[in-house]
Amino acid sequence: MNVPLRALSWAVRFFWIIAIAFAVTCVYSATLVNVDFGEPRSSHSGDDITLTVPIEFENDGYFNIADLNVTTVIEDSTGNQVSKGSSHWPQISHQRNVTILHNMSFCFDDLLTQEEYLFDDSDLALRSSISFNYADLIPFGFETNTSLPWGAPLSDFTVNTPRYDSHNVTHLRMTVPISFHNRSPYIDVTGEMRVEVFSNRYERLGRTVLSLDTPSNGFYLGEFEALVDRTLLTSGGVINVYLETESFTYGPKVIRFG
Repeated sequence: MNVPLRALSWAVRFFWIIAIAFAVTCVYSATLVNVDFGEPRSSHSGDDITLTVPIEFENDGYFNIADLNVTTVIEDSTGNQVSKGSSHWPQISHQRNVTILHNMSFCFDDLLTQEEYLFDDSDLALRSSISFNYADLIPFGFETNTSLPWGAPLSDFTVNTPRYDSHNVTHLRMTVPISFHNRSPYIDVTGEMRVEVFSNRYERLGRTVLSLDTPSNGFYLGEFEALVDRTLLTSGGVINVYLETESFTYGPKVIRFG
């Protein structure tokens, strides 16, 4: 009876030695798996924009990766979800590299209703969750947090103080320079900008509509001109700006001067 018991004891010990060695090897091998997020690229389809993020997996470990799942969520500064995307890859053999093109589709309607994203460059939170089975047996998973740069379509929006030049005895020529930089890599600013200038007594000094056709990463430099009755001028006033474009509507943006 002692021989079978001794043999069973050695078998159990051998099993645990193999199991522990396998587990240690798997853990070490998993540290040889590298994940690299590439530069996002954008494409347009109607009102929707698709962000494609190349994700490179380098499986330099000793075992295969199976049932790979990648989920990404983009959130604004308040934590609201802007977009969510998921990708699946059945298997990555050991000592192999694979690049997955991970897509996230969304429209910017919600963001473009918020003043901070129209006028200020910012960062969106990009949260990624990656899970897979290693060695076709052991589940692994981890999360990463990074940022996605947001370029404002009306960055550096500037309405200068009106300039007055003599026109005749009763009127002055008023000129208001306006400029901005469309830093958005995703949208063009195409549409109209309505500008209204008022005195401190809220008497309208002038009104005009300017055409906008500013491509992504382009600059806008424009001027608003109007003839103003000299008797209406005060020490300062208010400029109201309204924008109506293919991508967003905003206004008024109120600029006080004087």
